[in-house]
Amino acid sequence: MKYLDTAFAQLEFAIKLMQAAEDGRIKREDIDLPLTISEGSSVLVLADQVIHTDTDFINALQNNVSMAFGAAAITLNQCREEMKISLPITINTELEQWISLVYQIRNAFAHNIAEPIWKIKPKYARHFQVNSVSINLSSLNKQHFNYDQLGGAKALFLLRDYGRTHLLF
Repeated sequence: MKYLDTAFAQLEFAIKLMQAAEDGRIKREDIDLPLTISEGSSVLVLADQVIHTDTDFINALQNNVSMAFGAAAITLNQCREEMKISLPITINTELEQWISLVYQIRNAFAHNIAEPIWKIKPKYARHFQVNSVSINLSSLNKQHFNYDQLGGAKALFLLRDYGRTHLLF
């Protein structure tokens, strides 16, 4: 649970960085420079221009958001696990829906954080309603993850807030 705030702060920062690039407030040429980092006897030299076009720059920042989103989802599910709350046998209550939905989002990213794909077992192929978050996973198995399927990236923040309120983490 101690990493939840960090995971969501990283997600927020990744979104802000992507938006700044999309708005033209930061440029590839200002960031994609040679860099040498010395740590004791270790020296890491990063090359100049690892991203060659502005389109690739925006794509890299969008991928950064996706990976930060996945890390936040994995961390949110980890909070449940640290509280020793098992996956429900049946999914009836709003809390059981929250547990199951967070677990399914986590699964999409846990198997391939760079290219998340839904891996939905029949038990979870259903509609979920957790407060204002309404998501239908009925037909998403084996499909590529898309924020629109959740009603936007905001859904993960709302699920985090629900967990804080109802699970007290």
